Amino acid sequence: MRCQRLLCLLLLLPYALMVQARPLVIGVTSWVGTAPINVADAKGYWREQGLDVRIVKFEEYKALFAAYQARKIDLMYDMTGTWVDLYQQGVPLIILGEMDWSNGGDKLIAKNSLTDMQKLKGQTIGVYLNRTPVLLLLDRYLRQYRLQLGDVKVVELEAEPLTQAFIHNKFPMILHYDPPALDARRKGDGRVVADSSQFPGIIPEGVVIHPESLRALPEGELVKFFVGWIRAVQWIKGGSSWQEFQAILNQRTFAGEKPYASFDLLGMLNAVRFHSRSEMQRRNEEGGGMQGYLDEVRQFLLQNKRLKRDFDSSTLVDTSALLQAIRLTTEGG
Repeated sequence: MRCQRLLCLLLLLPYALMVQARPLVIGVTSWVGTAPINVADAKGYWREQGLDVRIVKFEEYKALFAAYQARKIDLMYDMTGTWVDLYQQGVPLIILGEMDWSNGGDKLIAKNSLTDMQKLKGQTIGVYLNRTPVLLLLDRYLRQYRLQLGDVKVVELEAEPLTQAFIHNKFPMILHYDPPALDARRKGDGRVVADSSQFPGIIPEGVVIHPESLRALPEGELVKFFVGWIRAVQWIKGGSSWQEFQAILNQRTFAGEKPYASFDLLGMLNAVRFHSRSEMQRRNEEGGGMQGYLDEVRQFLLQNKRLKRDFDSSTLVDTSALLQAIRLTTEGG
């Protein structure tokens, strides 16, 4: 009888290992803010913890969101305000944490011929995403010139079509992100009139998970994921090999694109602000900065008659895994 039990256990072992080895799948877009995800993968920070993470890069937001709703991916990385919009549409999600800010990576680019911003009234502005985080930045900029969001028409185009539309004079101004914003400015006779660094914290970014994925995950896997992210940020900030990091960026973060020169990569990196452990603690703890941002987003939606489904942080957020990962790591270590 004892031998029969042992045989059963041996037969079941491959199945148990296969179940345990199910990868955690995260969807990303082409944006330098995803660099810590690529670094954690390249440096083996997840493998060292026994965590299998698969990164899927999407060229278009529509494809990313569709894959998430179809449960082809578990996690998504993007702007926190985007999660609010998806929640407004009834998409099930849980915000797991805020991990960085756009710090200049989102740019308002105007034609050089546009010298009086008052002339934007009644004009059409192109954006890469017609969603709350982008519109909040645009609204803040317009208010400096006594204009409101309702004074302009907003048209959404995917990254490359938006770049080409600006180059071919379809818009007097666009709101774009690096790296495609580089071409828009250089080839479209444009100049950067403002960016997200002038409005600190206006576009925070982080990770969201499907509730069904959360229920299916073995305990502790999300903690391991965030430990990997934290270690990757520390590697980036701690005097990493630039040659190695440049290779990760070009071969992984911007895979499928023409390699970027060191100057452009450095510029993009300077346009994102990865949170340190202590800053993540402050932003993600109860009553912290992310809660304040969500309150600001709710007010913005109310003022612009866009609030379709009310919310508060308790219905959207669970940062427990991230906070536990912070406790398990050391600052700079």
